[in-house]
Amino acid sequence: MITITKDKIYHSPFTLKKTIPDSDVVTEVEVSDIIHMLGEEVELGEDITFKTIFDLIIFHKDFLNILFGKELRGLIIEDFIEDYEKDFDLIFDNEGFNLRLSWNSEIFSYDNEVEYLDYVAFEGYGKLNIKEDEEDYPVSLAFLSLSEIRNKHIFLDNVFELQDEESFKSDIGALFKANYRRFTLYDVFSSVIREISFYGNPEQREIQKIEFQKRALEFEQFLENESEEGNFVEWDEVSEEIDEMIGLSFEKNDNKSFWDVLYPKEEPTGPSTQDKVDTVIIAIAEGSGVSLDEQLKKAHDDEDFETAAKLLKLIKKRDNKK
Repeated sequence: MITITKDKIYHSPFTLKKTIPDSDVVTEVEVSDIIHMLGEEVELGEDITFKTIFDLIIFHKDFLNILFGKELRGLIIEDFIEDYEKDFDLIFDNEGFNLRLSWNSEIFSYDNEVEYLDYVAFEGYGKLNIKEDEEDYPVSLAFLSLSEIRNKHIFLDNVFELQDEESFKSDIGALFKANYRRFTLYDVFSSVIREISFYGNPEQREIQKIEFQKRALEFEQFLENESEEGNFVEWDEVSEEIDEMIGLSFEKNDNKSFWDVLYPKEEPTGPSTQDKVDTVIIAIAEGSGVSLDEQLKKAHDDEDFETAAKLLKLIKKRDNKK
């Protein structure tokens, strides 16, 4: 097992939580040597921040650029270093969340086939607005500068749950639960790289963020106007008005769609800012030329099961609100 702390990296047969101090089986590992230990189980010290992890990624960038070429989709780690090192302005003044690595595993059926999704998510966990939100919930990092999360605490959530379509509705909430599932160093690096490059490089991410903020504001104003005038219409009619309002015109082969603004992972247990944002995403996507259902079919046909699972959760949330 590898234990990463703020200042040192250790290797031992077991977790340091169950190893006596000054044990002969614990050895220090040089930063240059951890690249040979990608398959080792990893635990993170209580003083670990995103900076600790990303500094390791930068140190081994030449090798990781090749290893994670698929996740980077034509980019390289160097494209993110300036964004990581710069000063930043807070997007959320009252936010209160840390960074979490967690397992997302789900069985779902589509087109008479049963698919299995299993990946490690890198996300925020806490509150976007500590003054209003009642419970902690997953928070998307899609639009945050790396410099903004640089000094945030990062932790591993080793709890494992296997979900299916029915388990979401039950009191148990999962087909199978386990208190512990290990993470490897490879899991940590791959999930971080996949998340930070989700919208492309930092410049492409900012373009998407501005566009989303614009559409979200227009949608909010639209709802306020409808509420003031006492106009309550069917979902299909609202969808048509949204389409006219924001003038969306996507080709079916466009690689970008409105669903991928956030990473919704699980239903919050109380009212939250994230839930409001999900509502906006669903409404915008349903008003576009490419519906959530069409995007789900394309993701399934392309065997992009991670994307398909996220779309499926948005569709479920949409259907429950109808």
